[in-house]
Amino acid sequence: MNGLMVAFAFTLPYHVMRVATAAGIRVRVLGGGAARGLAASRYCRGYQETRSGGDADILLAEIARAVDRCKIDVLLPADDVSTRLLAGLAGRLPARCAPLPEVATFDLLNDKWNFTGFCLSRGIRAPQAWLFETADGPRTALDTGTLALPITAKPTNRSGGVGVLHLRRPADVALLDIVDYRPVLAQRHIGGEAVSITLLCDHGRVRAHVAHQRDAARFRVIADADLLANAVRVAALTGYHGVVNFDAVLSEEDGLAYLVECNPRFWYSIYLVMLAGLNFVELALAPPGSFAEPATLAAGDIRLSLRRALVKPRQARPLDRAFVSYCLSDPVAFSLQRAKVYDDSAVAVPAAQMRQAPTIGGSATV
Repeated sequence: MNGLMVAFAFTLPYHVMRVATAAGIRVRVLGGGAARGLAASRYCRGYQETRSGGDADILLAEIARAVDRCKIDVLLPADDVSTRLLAGLAGRLPARCAPLPEVATFDLLNDKWNFTGFCLSRGIRAPQAWLFETADGPRTALDTGTLALPITAKPTNRSGGVGVLHLRRPADVALLDIVDYRPVLAQRHIGGEAVSITLLCDHGRVRAHVAHQRDAARFRVIADADLLANAVRVAALTGYHGVVNFDAVLSEEDGLAYLVECNPRFWYSIYLVMLAGLNFVELALAPPGSFAEPATLAAGDIRLSLRRALVKPRQARPLDRAFVSYCLSDPVAFSLQRAKVYDDSAVAVPAAQMRQAPTIGGSATV
């Protein structure tokens, strides 16, 4: 099967490309910006620079030419920008595409302020939040006592943890000086275990799901009924279609799950979930009736240490070895990632483009 992946970032699209390749897809890339680094991967069957500049009609014409010239069977979005662009072209695309949300649904969930307000207005557990025009807003609110530590400050539209600042102590407030985005979302910081859950949905019905926890040293599949229930409720209420990922915290105070933000697209740990046994690209392209019950993983634990696995190979478990093989099978691209040659930090749907709630300086609360 021949695939055309549209991409504007490097790191996330790289992992989507690898997972698609494992699903039997020969991936070509139509991309821009940091995505040009994908051409260095041995898994990239061809790279074409887009001249669209974000113009959907120009992009559509480029896609149509690539579909005809390269006999493309399936189209794949690879990051938030390409997901929104392809969603806006739904019904006009010249080839089958991985399932995509409606543009309005994407904007609701991808914008962190919109998402938080949606959750809290519908009884879905999320941290209290405030939106400010600039970083002076939370600083002033903290000085006057309107807002109290601990809080997390973040942009409304970026991904991959870019711009996220955890302000737990008074000295941390100085971190607001480095904020280079607007508006600024402030969320009540909830102590606990950071986790993630991903769903594959068919118009609100869950076809696959997996929850996991990841830090610098370890990836592990988890199961949490409350986390799943909250995510499923969002999917059902929005009629979500496609793959959606939620970042959450399992609170150390009450043990319950709080949805912190949403990524209505493929997500960064997609390759680790694949190594553990579930390929979300393959699942997304499968016919809707392929599974009588939602596909999921019961277990999976990967130590994210190349050095440990190579120095002490006898102590490496099968999934540890699979991780090493994944990294070292594409040495040039792996080196580019480690060296952070391609900067993804500016890749985001402009906040002004998304349909954002208008209240500035207001709060979203239960």
